[in-house]
Amino acid sequence: MNIDMVRAAIGPQSPDRVTGSGIYVWVDAGVAEQPVLYIGKSGNLARRTSNERTWTEQFKDARRRGNTLWYAAGCALSPVLAAAEDPQVLMWALAPPDAAATETALIRLAALTGGTPPAQGGGWGWGRGDQAASPDPVHVLLNHWFQDDHMVRQFSEPGT
Repeated sequence: MNIDMVRAAIGPQSPDRVTGSGIYVWVDAGVAEQPVLYIGKSGNLARRTSNERTWTEQFKDARRRGNTLWYAAGCALSPVLAAAEDPQVLMWALAPPDAAATETALIRLAALTGGTPPAQGGGWGWGRGDQAASPDPVHVLLNHWFQDDHMVRQFSEPGT
């Protein structure tokens, strides 16, 4: 999915940063088609997207220090934004119920058209690989997959 499809569906983005409720779309403005990287909603778009920029910088710093992809990532959006040529965020001011419906509809439209954004569905609120002792079954799996000798780590982090 690219930004043209989003605009065709819901119209042009807000001209200014939105401090209230609505939806936002991260795109890679450095690529000709401006592919959508993520579709989200928030009660305060400016704060949420500012946090996501900060988390991306923290991810980059953790990777520079040699941490694994899993350890460094707080959510799937951080590595996707870090890999983008020119990540830009666009915002649409919407009331909370409209934002929720629009976010879901855009995500489904992306899936229907074969263009699900790379970070979509990769958000999580339960931390990252720095919680090695967590009994959470998802943590247990991801911690196992990112052990030095596991094939998942070798595939996702060539050269480690």
